[in-house]
Amino acid sequence: MRIAGYSSRFSVIVLLALCGELFARNPQLKTKTGLRFPTVVFTSVLWSAEPAYYSIAVDATGTATYQSAPESVGRTGVPYSINFYVSDRTRRTIFNVARELDFFRGEIEVQPVSAATDKALTLMYHDLGFNTQIAYSSSPNSDIEELTSIFEEVSETLEYGRRLAYLQQHDRKKIAAELKALQADADRHVLRELQTITPVLRGLSADSGLDADSRRMAQSLADGAMRHVQGGLGAAGAGGGSKP
Repeated sequence: MRIAGYSSRFSVIVLLALCGELFARNPQLKTKTGLRFPTVVFTSVLWSAEPAYYSIAVDATGTATYQSAPESVGRTGVPYSINFYVSDRTRRTIFNVARELDFFRGEIEVQPVSAATDKALTLMYHDLGFNTQIAYSSSPNSDIEELTSIFEEVSETLEYGRRLAYLQQHDRKKIAAELKALQADADRHVLRELQTITPVLRGLSADSGLDADSRRMAQSLADGAMRHVQGGLGAAGAGGGSKP
């Protein structure tokens, strides 16, 4: 089997081009440390999803950058962006799996993007010596699926943080339901790096304008996230079958 072929690459280029000004301004996301360290970048585009576009860059030091174009800010043309640090467990897993895949240089079995309704995924690796990438909609390769799962779980977590911060400013009545959904996803082990959004959760727990149950739930989620970090797990509900 070969890496994503011409039709797959062409479909992804078309889909990403539709991101317009956002993608034109930032064709390959970088961490705040720039190109000084080996970096893995994951990008997802699916127009029926929320967010329709997001990209995550993680370098070998654990420094990370996330950018998305969610509907709530997409109409203004302003993407959501955050710089953060992934846990050591997540950093090691990403680079260990990328190494097992020969940094995306070998032949990897993937399902190509064949229609606009397919999720267009891209994994990129860049170092001082070379740059590689693969484009796909899915893959039977367990390592590719593991990397995909890791980045999707990080995105889910960060999008909860974005939504909660937005709701606190604009629609406070929906916060309780959003926190319950966050708790349910954490219990289902489909979130990763929950400690990244603890500032938002702490802010909610201290918000006297919220009901007591919502404040307690926000506090419990924040405390649970930090316990995982201190215990060396680095994620609340980290799923995806990550390697140690």
